[in-house]
Amino acid sequence: MQHGERTHVPVDLHAGGVVILNGRGDILLVRELGVPGQMEKAGLWHIPSGSVEDGENPQDTAVREAYEETGLRVRLVRYLNTYLGRFPDGVFVLRHLWLAEPLPGQAVAPTFTDEVAEARYVSREEFAALYDAGQIRMYQTKLFYEAALRERERR
Repeated sequence: MQHGERTHVPVDLHAGGVVILNGRGDILLVRELGVPGQMEKAGLWHIPSGSVEDGENPQDTAVREAYEETGLRVRLVRYLNTYLGRFPDGVFVLRHLWLAEPLPGQAVAPTFTDEVAEARYVSREEFAALYDAGQIRMYQTKLFYEAALRERERR
């Protein structure tokens, strides 16, 4: 056997999310309120994303989370990538990401107001400042944004 058990990385958690850019290349981010048991996330910014629920595929998760966290119905434009991440407790998660665009005639208005403090577009400069200040929830958010900008340039 070329690749045995030692080379396998077990991953039990999956997440789906979207990167939504406006015409200027600003990214739509949500700021966490923090929920019991996860208050360390309070005040941090991230893309609309969340855990894949039983019976759900990552694409459906991405669309659902976009609506719950931003109030926007979206269309998935292009698959960006799947990123392997690890939570602080060491548990691995696969994060599946898509570039998405809002359907016409909507305004940003989160529906999960018990989890999301606000949702708004952030410029590249503001994103960099938030990242440098440690206000972006995870390093991978920067990778997601960069991948979406590259994909957009190709289109």
